[in-house]
Amino acid sequence: MTSYVLPALGELRLREVTVPAVDRAFRAVRTSHGVGAAKSARSVLSGMLSLAVRHGALTTNPVRETSTKRTQKRTAQGPRALTVPEAEQLLVRLSMDPEALRLDLPDLVEFMLSTGVRIGEACAVRRPSVDLDHAALTIAATVVRVPGRGLIIQEFPKSVAGRRTIGLPTYVVDLLRRRQSEGHAPGDLDVFFPSPSGRLRDPNNTSGDLRKVLDRAGFAWVTSHVFRKTVATRLDEAGLSARQIADHLGHNRPSLTQDVYMGRGLASPDAAAALQRLR
Repeated sequence: MTSYVLPALGELRLREVTVPAVDRAFRAVRTSHGVGAAKSARSVLSGMLSLAVRHGALTTNPVRETSTKRTQKRTAQGPRALTVPEAEQLLVRLSMDPEALRLDLPDLVEFMLSTGVRIGEACAVRRPSVDLDHAALTIAATVVRVPGRGLIIQEFPKSVAGRRTIGLPTYVVDLLRRRQSEGHAPGDLDVFFPSPSGRLRDPNNTSGDLRKVLDRAGFAWVTSHVFRKTVATRLDEAGLSARQIADHLGHNRPSLTQDVYMGRGLASPDAAAALQRLR
């Protein structure tokens, strides 16, 4: 409500919340923050206006008349993830983008592409949660915006399964050591990825900033959630089970990980080897 509904519709009277106004608001949220944010905004606003209908303040709920079409159809190949060359190309292009550098996004993107953490979880990574000597990261918090308080570190993640400890690749340990030595973890906050002004980084604003730099880099189809799908796909290719990948990503159900996060349609040398044994 605070991030999406009120900025778009908060100044309107109930009679002014028409189908066209709601439709424009959802399209703007979808463009700026993605399909998931638009879906959440739709659910929240629908509940608010249903209450208005029940109390006689409105005769109908305009949200029900708005389009529910997705911007993209699901393909038979399932979720799309970045290939290894695409991921490398993206990081190179971000490192050459002055605005991305000013917003301190290249390191954040590399961290998310290498760990699969959610954007709010990445913004909440603090020094006590990282064991650099043993290359381990404990995810136990996320950054959220609370009405009346602003941005805070919520001391629990999105779900019960979201509280987890994952291993870190060596190059990520090196990245965090470098950021620590360069003073990217301010004393008061102790976070590795603060905003450019040294405060807590707003996940919603960061998503909007990422949208712009990803478009300039030629990756208009990529969102921060694609980073998680990319990690899931790489782990699948490495032979980890769906349960192991779900535990790494912080999912309750491995079936969700398989259906929504793992890229499909990838050529597997194991399949060719199995068929070769038939001859």
